[in-house]
Amino acid sequence: MKKLYFAIALLVGLNVSMAQTKSTGVVNLNSLMTLKIDLNSATSTVTITLTGPSDRWFGIGFNATSMFNGTDCIYYTTSLVDSVITGQSSPSTDTTNEWTVVSDNIISGTTRSLVITRNFVGGIGDYTFNYNNNTLNIIWAYGSSVTMSQHSGIGRGSSNLGFTLGVHDFSSLDNITIAPNPSNGIFKITKNIQTSISKVTVFDINGKVLKVIDSELSLDSIQMNLSDFSKGVYFVEISNDIDKVVRKIVID
Repeated sequence: MKKLYFAIALLVGLNVSMAQTKSTGVVNLNSLMTLKIDLNSATSTVTITLTGPSDRWFGIGFNATSMFNGTDCIYYTTSLVDSVITGQSSPSTDTTNEWTVVSDNIISGTTRSLVITRNFVGGIGDYTFNYNNNTLNIIWAYGSSVTMSQHSGIGRGSSNLGFTLGVHDFSSLDNITIAPNPSNGIFKITKNIQTSISKVTVFDINGKVLKVIDSELSLDSIQMNLSDFSKGVYFVEISNDIDKVVRKIVID
């Protein structure tokens, strides 16, 4: 799998304070899987939060009600695979993985949680997300082990998801800015008094955690000193107990 680049067109200049977002909310697909899809019109990005079993493969397909040939899909075995359905056999892996894994954690002994993101428009054969659409049909499936193989009769299904326009919340993490950006590695995260932050995590373009900040986060501005990092693109995940956002930063 190639390097997982964060395909995130973040708020230009980070000056937009009321980004338009639509979300399905958390949807229970079956007894083992949940799904949440967030669409951001300001950044033209989709973020998916998908939970599934940690002891077997699981996946979803877009804009389909059954296993149609050519359906764009993703599945997880021991890593995320961007693929397309070809008949009843295992999906064919895309040449380029357009999805970026923001986080991949086992949240209990049997449940894995994935947060992934990409641009609305992907690569060849990828489904194009449309912010103006209010519904999306998806298919889902899971197997009996982590090895990709045919699922059982009960290990598959479809769901029609509905999107709801997000209500602007001044305590939302979307209000956070990071400046200057680009910089020499000295950044300042600025938030309003209504916004809480519990952790700041810095990733490289491969999704590797490079630094975690979890102290002195109650201030209106948080200083970040990454001046010892090499020049390049990095990603900062800012989270609290109920939400998280990712921002791109550049050290030049």
